[in-house]
Amino acid sequence: MAPISFARGAPSPSCLDPELVADCARVALARDGTTILSYGAGGGYGPLRDVLARRHDVDPARIFLTTGGLQGFVFYAAVQLARRPGRVLVEGPTYDRPLKLLRWQGIDVVALEMDDEGLVPDALEAELERGHEISFLYTIPTFQNPSGRTIGEQRRIRIVELARAYGLDVLEDDPYGLVRYEGTAPPRLHVLEGART
Repeated sequence: MAPISFARGAPSPSCLDPELVADCARVALARDGTTILSYGAGGGYGPLRDVLARRHDVDPARIFLTTGGLQGFVFYAAVQLARRPGRVLVEGPTYDRPLKLLRWQGIDVVALEMDDEGLVPDALEAELERGHEISFLYTIPTFQNPSGRTIGEQRRIRIVELARAYGLDVLEDDPYGLVRYEGTAPPRLHVLEGART
């Protein structure tokens, strides 16, 4: 029996379908080859941005394609830290790659308490009340890496309320949100943030 690696959140090679990806690439090239092979919009390939915008119920102009989540994290963190220098709040523990990237840049990272339901809002509020400059909160609210925990809807609402009250920017990392075998997914933080009352 082959070993199963839990070192990182990568799909099993047996789940990958190179022929399907090649077929998709052929269709896209046949339809939009000159656009794809030329310099295009800064946000990336328009039809893919449209599909992702529909999936996440946002304006396509808010979609910025990257070659992976870490590249997106680097872009966001660079812009955010230039705009609002300060500490970065994370769940403790959290995905190690963003931590390494932040620490490599000398950024002060604060790990917030988690329990069986993920990030504890009271811990977030206590850190916000300390008054230190905070750049942003980085959270993986659904199937958190490495704990696997998912923050419930009421707790997500409280986190969004705190973010509003303190003007806190939140980077919501959701690499596993579509990998659900049972139950109903709680609303994403950005959906709750948009549902202002």
